[in-house]
Amino acid sequence: MFDEKFWLGIAFLIVAGSIVKWVFPIIARSLDNKSKSIAEEILTAKEMKEAAERLLASAEKYYNESLAQSQKLIKDAEIEAARFLSDAQKSVNDEVSKRTSVAYDRIKLEEEKAIRDVKKAIIAAAIHTVEIESSKGLSKKDNDQILSQATQNFSKIVH
Repeated sequence: MFDEKFWLGIAFLIVAGSIVKWVFPIIARSLDNKSKSIAEEILTAKEMKEAAERLLASAEKYYNESLAQSQKLIKDAEIEAARFLSDAQKSVNDEVSKRTSVAYDRIKLEEEKAIRDVKKAIIAAAIHTVEIESSKGLSKKDNDQILSQATQNFSKIVH
């Protein structure tokens, strides 16, 4: 009646019962701990993902603000450069105008001086001619006539 299969069955039930009573709770606790650990890691990963998304949004906002600021700086620099160029051109044009005006005035003065020098030379030559002719022993009438002609010629040259 109690053969070895019976005792093998009883031993199996005892081993299986022992496993269920003592080993199964250990395995269950281990699995629970592992599932809690995995759940915590998932929660931590989710929080880290949210933090990373916030950081990314913040970085994108900072990037866009920086880009807008740099574009504003470039635009302001271009405006400043254009204003500086305009001021420089105006300054150069004013300086050129002043120097041109001074040069024209100086040329005019030099022309007037040259004309005066030529007139003085003509007058000196006329006086010298009159002196030479008067020294030849001309009569008073001839002398007056030559002087009158020289004066008329002088008046034509001066005006």
